[in-house]
Amino acid sequence: MHFYTGEEFCRIPRSTYEELNAFADLKEHDANRVIIDGHWLPESLFYLALVVYEKWGYEGLRALIHHHLLDYSDTLASSGKYGWLVKHYGPDYAREYIKGFCGKVLDNIVNDFMILFNALKREVDVSKVVHEVKRSRGEGTIQYLAEFTRVLEGDRARLLKFLEDLLRTANELRSCLSECIEEVLWLRHWGRFGDYCPICVSFIGPSEAYVLVPEVYAQKDLAYKVHNKCFESLKSRAKELLRQGFAKEEILKKLVEKSLPPSIKYEALKAVARHSPPS
Repeated sequence: MHFYTGEEFCRIPRSTYEELNAFADLKEHDANRVIIDGHWLPESLFYLALVVYEKWGYEGLRALIHHHLLDYSDTLASSGKYGWLVKHYGPDYAREYIKGFCGKVLDNIVNDFMILFNALKREVDVSKVVHEVKRSRGEGTIQYLAEFTRVLEGDRARLLKFLEDLLRTANELRSCLSECIEEVLWLRHWGRFGDYCPICVSFIGPSEAYVLVPEVYAQKDLAYKVHNKCFESLKSRAKELLRQGFAKEEILKKLVEKSLPPSIKYEALKAVARHSPPS
């Protein structure tokens, strides 16, 4: 699910994501994801993001933030009151809350690291940079002062480029994370309805033809079972909207009136788009 949504919805190169994922699993997976009330503690993110950036650059940062925010979404969608809502009532009842928490995480990444970015651009003396960060965030916000200072004393131009790319990552992911989060919620909700078609919400009988969507999910037994006839109808609708000249984002909104897993809508559009001549 991470790879699919990252590649298809956010255009993160799969090869980079796979390497990043192996790295994340090798390390303590959640050790640097300290998110409290929608706020990823900046020092925890700072060191992790630096290591990732040195190895994979900007695309690595995108994979890192995407990976952890999807995990955060899954935690919210599988426990507590939001997990209860997703399980018993469906994604529609928790979607905006969980998207709001993730949006808050991105907002705080920008707010926290803009302080450091501006201080580094303005001040030559590292001690003054540290003072500015402490003044802006609070005295106790830097836990590992010696390590933090050591990093700041390194290549200033490289550090500024890293911070610039981290800020860019947080801002750019806003436009694609919505579909990714919704997909997480649907996977959590639909697991116990595996023999039902999400489009018509009817049981798929033993003699009825169905497809697994998206096919890549089948490897981990996560794919949705969809009636052939339902998927063909969805594709026909996508083809007609494509013929009318609607953009991809508009088509995905107009495909169905009810809520549906983003991957099903996306795969229907992708299937007809590859066979349609350019306008």
